[in-house]
Amino acid sequence: TLKKNMLLVPTYYELSPFGKGGIEKPFIDKIIMRFYRDEESVVSAYNKGEVEAINSISPDKMPDIKKQNTSSIKTTPLPRVFAVFFNQNQSEILSYKEVRAALNLAVDREKIVKEVLSGYGKSLNSPIPNGLLGDDESVSVIFDLDKASSTLAKAGWIKNASTTIWEKKKDKKTTIQLAVSISTLNAPDLTKTAEIIKQDWEKLGVKVEIKQFELGDLQQNIIRPRKFDALLYGEVIGRDMDFYAFWHSSQRNDPGLNVAMYTNSTVDKLLDDARKTLDTASRIEKYKKFEAEVIKDMPAVFLYTPDFIYITPNKIKNNDLGIITLPFERFMNINNWYIETNKLWKVFQKNN
Repeated sequence: TLKKNMLLVPTYYELSPFGKGGIEKPFIDKIIMRFYRDEESVVSAYNKGEVEAINSISPDKMPDIKKQNTSSIKTTPLPRVFAVFFNQNQSEILSYKEVRAALNLAVDREKIVKEVLSGYGKSLNSPIPNGLLGDDESVSVIFDLDKASSTLAKAGWIKNASTTIWEKKKDKKTTIQLAVSISTLNAPDLTKTAEIIKQDWEKLGVKVEIKQFELGDLQQNIIRPRKFDALLYGEVIGRDMDFYAFWHSSQRNDPGLNVAMYTNSTVDKLLDDARKTLDTASRIEKYKKFEAEVIKDMPAVFLYTPDFIYITPNKIKNNDLGIITLPFERFMNINNWYIETNKLWKVFQKNN
């Protein structure tokens, strides 16, 4: 059953199981799906009891949801990588490895996860999202301003006493200043993340400017021509775990997605070989080596992997989430879902 509003936009689906053609009939006889114009309407509908399950809720909306004893919050890491990608071709400052190392040390990832994601995510220091290789291990990076400062000082940077900004003699006549701009999408989560990074880097002694753009402008005029110093952005890694488009040197120019314009011949070969092999264990091993190479080169400050949030009634069983790439994939094993019912011995059943 399908219902639409006056604009012919679907507002209601009633779904029945298909158990023909040798396919085993699912355990649940009916599922009703309702559609709403925005996230606020979805949360309101859940709080009013109009729907029993909602998904893809933004972390900042979670405090608005009324807790119910009949429901549970399920989460799973999304295969997303949010990072500050460095454009070493445009920004000379970022071509210095000690600068990239210092900036990497001077980001409080846990604060970002707590304040931007309300705890619904995991800090990250890798081009590979948490859990995608079959484990939850990741190389941790501590937030250490002192170590970041010593990293710069050992490489010949000196903090200007009046401006408190790090400087370095490029030659006898030229002094360069540690200044960087962060380009990002004009969206609440990315804006807040950029502000936290700006505060952290300014504490270190970096001059930081945030540049915000609407989506079309960002993609067309900033990302495609690679016109940025540093880009705060997110990558969506597919279910096939193919990192070629994001990190192979052949993809460093538009329409490739290697926005850091990263080049490493070892990484190129690892990504090429990983694409060719059908052996899962071999592919994972190559990706771990690829991961180590990227972490060593520091072409980006990796920040976090967000969680997919799914609020579902407790009566639904066997609906654990696996890896979710897109929201509809929560239904991948829907044929195995069932509703918990009370057991009744036959001896107590009435005869018809």
